[in-house]
Amino acid sequence: MIAPAVDTLLAGVFGLLLGSFLNVCTFRWPQEESVVSPRSRCGSCGATIAWYDNVPVLSWIFLRGRCRQCRTSVSVQYPLVEVATGLIWAGSVHALGSEWEALRGAILLTILLGIALTDARFYIIPDEFSIGGTVLGLLLAFLPGGIGWQAAL
Repeated sequence: MIAPAVDTLLAGVFGLLLGSFLNVCTFRWPQEESVVSPRSRCGSCGATIAWYDNVPVLSWIFLRGRCRQCRTSVSVQYPLVEVATGLIWAGSVHALGSEWEALRGAILLTILLGIALTDARFYIIPDEFSIGGTVLGLLLAFLPGGIGWQAAL
C-alpha cells in the first residue's frame, strides 16, 4: 500500500515542476519567445528570478506573491497552474497506477491545460501545443497498451 502512495506523491511533485514550466510556455510561446533563455524574470522590473525563488508553489507563498526585488504582485496563476498540474499527475497515477495509461492521460490533460490557459489569455493556440501535442500523441500510441498508430490517426 505504501508503493502506490509514493508513486502518487512523486507524480504530484513532478507535476508541480512541470506546472512551473507550463506557466513559462503559456506566457512565452504566444509571444514567440524562447522557453529556455532568458531565465525566468519578473514581469514588472525584469529582475532574473533566482532558483530558490522559483520553487513551485512554496516560493510564491514565502514571498507572499510578490517579486523579491520590486515587491510587485506576482499573478496567482503561477501557483494555481502548478497545483493543477500536480493534481493532474498525482490523480492520473492514483486512478490508473504506474502504467503507461497514466502517463498518456497526464500528458494529454497537461497539454489541454496549457491550451486553455494560452487561449484564455492570448486568444491563440500555439503550434507548440497543437502540433507538438499531435506528434506526442501519436508517439504515445505506440507505448504498451496503446491503441496503435492506425487508430491514433
